[in-house]
Amino acid sequence: MSDLATFWAPVLITAGINSIIALGLYITMSSGPLSVAHAALAGMGGYLGAVLTTNFDWPFPLAIAAGAALGCGTGLLLGLLIVRMNELVAGLTTLGFGETMAVVAFNIDYIGGANAFTGIPLRTTIGLVYAVLAVLLFVAWRYDDSRLGFAARATRDSPVTAAAMGINVIWVKSLTFGIGAAIASLGGVLRAHYILVQGPEDMGFFISVGILIFVVFGGSYTFWGPLFGAMTLTILPELLRFSAKDRFIIYGILLTLMVIIRPQGLITRVPTRTGAAVPPSTSILTRSEP
Repeated sequence: MSDLATFWAPVLITAGINSIIALGLYITMSSGPLSVAHAALAGMGGYLGAVLTTNFDWPFPLAIAAGAALGCGTGLLLGLLIVRMNELVAGLTTLGFGETMAVVAFNIDYIGGANAFTGIPLRTTIGLVYAVLAVLLFVAWRYDDSRLGFAARATRDSPVTAAAMGINVIWVKSLTFGIGAAIASLGGVLRAHYILVQGPEDMGFFISVGILIFVVFGGSYTFWGPLFGAMTLTILPELLRFSAKDRFIIYGILLTLMVIIRPQGLITRVPTRTGAAVPPSTSILTRSEP
């Protein structure tokens, strides 16, 4: 393998994993909730997957499924907890949850505590990461044009109006939070089995803010936004290595200019058809009439 390929392979793998976690946050935010807990959710998936493959010799696909299931269940419960809160309080609640999970991981010796969980087998490859990313992009594309996707966007834009239309706002917000958390946890399992260590610092505030920046930078109203944001902001610092001392200053200036010029993100939603609405349904997304 050439030196160039050796250098770029880890960057591209990291960019792919960041894109997966950012897609999870996009689906959660599509119905309105602001989550600062997706780093913790990814970390929870990473810890569980690492323990299962390292201590119990589980096959990697089953460890991925277990991590995603843990994230989904946790996301559903967290979504139900914050669904009636205003955006500020809900965001602070997810922040508190993330920091609590980091402290819990810090104090459990079985998963390494402050020293982190090590000895994780290498299972993640660039082919696997981009195969998973391709599947999740297809899922996000179908989600955007699904009944749940329409209901989520209606709920985000106006919960009162969505409820008046018959949308079950509580279930929509909880369900999208659970799906987004499952995707983030899946990304956490892939990350743990690539960097081969999972620590409490991977679940903290600054990692969550970084994921949020990916989504906001790229655009939070279409699934292409998180993909573009995560790829760009992961690869860009490496492209700026020609200025080793100033590359993060340049990075910060470019990010600030983008926020000023394009506060809605670089990629915005283009309507796919006129008059699109949430189709009537008798599912849990729609409230039953008394």
